[in-house]
Amino acid sequence: MAIVRTVTGDIDPSSLGRTLTHEHLLYSTPGSEVDHRCAFDLAETTERIAAELGAAVRDYGFTSMVDLTPCEVGRHPQLMHDVALKSGCNIIGTTGFFPEHLGLPYWWRTQSIEEFAEFFIRDITDGMVFAGTKTGIKAGIIKVATGMDSVDPRPSPIGPSGRRVGKFEERAIRGAGRAQKALGCCVNTHTDPTDYTVGNPGIDQIELMVDEGADPGKIIIGHAFVNGSLQQIKDICDRGATVQIDHMGIPWRHGNTDELDEKLANLMCDLASDGYLDRMVITYDRWFFNPRGGSTELNPQLLNEKVQMGYLYTDFLPRLEKKGFRSADLDTMLVDNPQRLLAF
Repeated sequence: MAIVRTVTGDIDPSSLGRTLTHEHLLYSTPGSEVDHRCAFDLAETTERIAAELGAAVRDYGFTSMVDLTPCEVGRHPQLMHDVALKSGCNIIGTTGFFPEHLGLPYWWRTQSIEEFAEFFIRDITDGMVFAGTKTGIKAGIIKVATGMDSVDPRPSPIGPSGRRVGKFEERAIRGAGRAQKALGCCVNTHTDPTDYTVGNPGIDQIELMVDEGADPGKIIIGHAFVNGSLQQIKDICDRGATVQIDHMGIPWRHGNTDELDEKLANLMCDLASDGYLDRMVITYDRWFFNPRGGSTELNPQLLNEKVQMGYLYTDFLPRLEKKGFRSADLDTMLVDNPQRLLAF
């Protein structure tokens, strides 16, 4: 029987309800975990996040959430576990890595494709490791990533495979393909919006994973709507994968919120009218806590914490409805599609 693996145990897929497929309870950058300025009180942080997430469960029915934080940018198994218990939200934890420009620490740059696959599988079947300790808290999804993603955005360089995928990113992506083949679990990816100006990074990721035996029907391509064209997004769907609408209310790589929200809404409505409703999920990509040591020119304050959890219903859905999108179709994207994708 299929299950969804959460940080508090396995559940029936029908128990998920409305599911956000890409959020972050805690988000930081590699190295911040040893910075005195970024230290935080775990108990206080747990209570604060649980209160905010619990309100989202109560007020908007977001009964499940994927914490898509990869290993090196703040993944905290105990925080996920305790917030899930206190908030009443099903939380799915993640195994995987960020792009090599920002993540994939040196240790993992020395590992083979098979060692990546074994790591992903053990995180899901045995439990995640935190600060050198086996927690027994299991991940339920894999994340892989490509892109430069910097203060000065630019296309990724061409890697060894002829794609805009770095050497170490490719090993991780191929390892994810092998792990997904072995387990049947979902893979959710990070693509860089700038790479859509020179190619289709979603297709690059799909091809590498499928080459290792992965099922594209269990792959979600993230961030394609931020800068991808309608045809690029359809091309991803036509390979059998799902595309994720994210960053509504968060003007990533755009001048303002209204500009990005309008782009997202238009693409979403066009895809739905062309028969791709079953190939879309929707989420914010916000974080609940970023233990920052202060903003600098090189590390500016970002906007992901500012969007309210109800924004999808208070601001974005009215925009969609004016374009003819039905609120019932939103639940297809929040309930039905995540159930299919997250079950294994």
